[in-house]
Amino acid sequence: MHSDRCGRGQAMKRTRFPVLWLLRLWRRIPGRLQGSIEWLLLPKFLVGAMAVVLDADGRILLFRHTYRNDYPWGIPGGWLRAGEDPIEGVEREILEESGFRIKALHPLVVGGDRSLRRLDLIFLCELEGGTFHASAEVSDASFFALDELPGRVEPFHVQVAAYARKVVAGEVVGQPRAPALVASGGKECRMG
Repeated sequence: MHSDRCGRGQAMKRTRFPVLWLLRLWRRIPGRLQGSIEWLLLPKFLVGAMAVVLDADGRILLFRHTYRNDYPWGIPGGWLRAGEDPIEGVEREILEESGFRIKALHPLVVGGDRSLRRLDLIFLCELEGGTFHASAEVSDASFFALDELPGRVEPFHVQVAAYARKVVAGEVVGQPRAPALVASGGKECRMG
C-alpha cells in the first residue's frame, strides 16, 4: 500500500515536471514575444456585428446582400476590425453599407458558427436617420413584417427577428438565460 502511494507520487512529479519547466520558461520570455507565440498557437476566428432594427410597427430592417447567393436577404451587419468596439463597429458597418445611421441599444444575441470560425454579436438597434444608398455589398433595404418576408432569408435571421420582437414587447424574462434557438445547419445559439 505504501509503495503504491509512492509510485503515484513519482508519476505525478514526472507529469508535473514538464508543465512547471514550461511555466518557468514562459515567465522568462518577454511579453511582446509571448503575445506573438500566443497569436501563432491560438485559434483564429472572425467577429461579426449585426443590427436588428425594428420600426414602430414591429417590422424588421433587412438588406439584400449582393454576395450571398443562398440567402440574399438578411439582418444587416459586417465584420469588426481588429480592436474595434462592437457597438461602434455595428454602427459603422450599417452606415458604410447603406447610408443609414443607427444607434445600438443593447446586445440581443451572441452566437456563432463553429464550422466558419465565426462569432456574431447581434445588437438591438434603432434607426436614427440617413438615406439609403446602394453599395457594393447591399443592393436594397426595406422593413418587412415577419409574415411577409422577401424571398430567401437566412432561417437564423428569422429566428433572431422573432426573438427581438419578443424582447421589445417585454415577453422575454430572466435574461441572460433565454431559450436556445437552433440556427440553420442545426447549430445551437444562445439568445439573450
